[in-house]
Amino acid sequence: MGKYSNLLNDVKVKYKLIFIYIVCVVAPIIVINLIFYNNMVANVKEINKNYYRLSTQRIVTKIENDFDFIISLSDKISLDQKLYEMLDKDYETNLDYVETYFDYFKPYIYLNGEAYQQINKMIVYTDNPSVLNSGSIYRMDYLDEEWLENIIKSPERLHIIYGESKKKSDGTIITPISIIRILNEFQGIDRYLKVIRIDLYAENIIKIINSETNKKKVFIFDASGSILFSNNITSNGHTVFLETAVNGQGFEYNKHIIQKKINGSLNWMLINVLDVDNIKRALARPRNNIILLTLLSLLLSSLIIFFIYRSFYLRLNALSEHVSNLEQDFNKPYTGLQGRDEIGSLIRAYNRMVSKIKTLITDVYEARLEQSHIKLEKKQAEINALQSQINPHYLFNTLESIRMKSIEKKEIETGKIIKYLARSLRRMISFRQEWIDVQEELAYIKDFLKIQKYRFGDEFEYILDIEPETLDIKIPKLIIQPFVENACIYGVEGSEDSGEVYVKIDISGDKLICIVRDNGIGIKKDKLNFILKHIKDEDIQGNSIGINNIYQRLNLYYGDDFVLHIESKEGIGTMVKLIIPVGVKDVQGYDCR
Repeated sequence: MGKYSNLLNDVKVKYKLIFIYIVCVVAPIIVINLIFYNNMVANVKEINKNYYRLSTQRIVTKIENDFDFIISLSDKISLDQKLYEMLDKDYETNLDYVETYFDYFKPYIYLNGEAYQQINKMIVYTDNPSVLNSGSIYRMDYLDEEWLENIIKSPERLHIIYGESKKKSDGTIITPISIIRILNEFQGIDRYLKVIRIDLYAENIIKIINSETNKKKVFIFDASGSILFSNNITSNGHTVFLETAVNGQGFEYNKHIIQKKINGSLNWMLINVLDVDNIKRALARPRNNIILLTLLSLLLSSLIIFFIYRSFYLRLNALSEHVSNLEQDFNKPYTGLQGRDEIGSLIRAYNRMVSKIKTLITDVYEARLEQSHIKLEKKQAEINALQSQINPHYLFNTLESIRMKSIEKKEIETGKIIKYLARSLRRMISFRQEWIDVQEELAYIKDFLKIQKYRFGDEFEYILDIEPETLDIKIPKLIIQPFVENACIYGVEGSEDSGEVYVKIDISGDKLICIVRDNGIGIKKDKLNFILKHIKDEDIQGNSIGINNIYQRLNLYYGDDFVLHIESKEGIGTMVKLIIPVGVKDVQGYDCR
């Protein structure tokens, strides 16, 4: 075993993969598809043969039913006493017989025979000398029929006789068939001999055969082997087949023939020849599909093995070239494709080795330099923090100086706007109180809207619809004002028409309802979908940071017990609806009402 293992270790990887590909992929795919195709061929042939068996059985059943019906009808007629009496009667004049013929015999023959589709003609024969020859009643002394003499001499009462077979232009063979019954069932009404002949409608048997879709060549033989009926006998190649059929050879063993006996008094044999060409056509498309599937399977497996082989070769070759250059740069890691297999583990181990070498090369000077840089950054952070405390005071003092100068110059409106702006900024940067009254939030909103009114003049209007009972309700700070700000900056400011902002605060039960609506440019559908989709993200970037911040704060205070709904149509405006509970404990546990 060890000898063979060493032999395999000496074989190149690509040859091993080719061997695996041929033995484990190509051969199984071809063998499996061949087995599948052979099974499918056998199944298709068996299914088609079953169809032909069912079709043959239906033809036999219909023919047997028709013959059983005619035999039953003849039995019924043979027991009709009145018919016996009318045929055994001596008619004084021809007129008496003619009247009886039209009043009784003709309707009787029609209603009891020729009215049925299985019967072509029904004739009654008698040796009554007072009966006249007519369309349906014949006197025997006027006839010279050999079959009639044979039947009269025979002790049997029921006979089946065959006429001469005829081959039609369409290739069908039809044989006239008659059922003969001697009527002598009643004693005392048997002065004259009576015989009834029922001629079958032979075309009806061809119709029964042609009514089946699964047929190609159907033959019906009598007990002597003569062909009585066939739907297709145009080919000269049937001679040998018919001789074989007549001799009774090969029926059960011929895979292209279905045979079935027609039982009863007929003793016929029906042979249905399978349409082999139709079966071949049925198999053509599956065969092509299997060939295509085999080729696709081979192509897919070949591509997969090629890419696997390529993955091995490219990474191993690249790593080998990189390792050969270690003398030039020990600190350079391998940056190519790694993967999560054994080769990837080898590459990562190599990179860890390179990283360790780089760490060992780093001297104490570099470490000290880095420590000094960290200390410098810490000092800069302390300075920035101190500046952030000084800048607001500088800003407020500057704004107050500008406001006083404006009042001294009688610019009262400008002074008011500066006051609103300073008050708004002071409130926004004050973080000592997180919960405020609706009234205080409304003050923020009013200051902001007054500034916007000053900016836009008559091109801007705002409406505040506030229910008085909501003014003392506690809410988180700055959860309504940012929506008002967005309505002005991103909605109204971008519109060419006059802008309007509508703010409504109402209470319904234990819920506070806040609505901010504008008639600005609206939000594009894809942008609105992006905002709504990422509103819960904690690391969202862009213009929706304010909305996301409000959502995170609401979720902190109320959990899932709040609704933030945004609707917008481009060119029409935006509506924000906020529903929050009245009276909720904040994160420190204090009741905020």
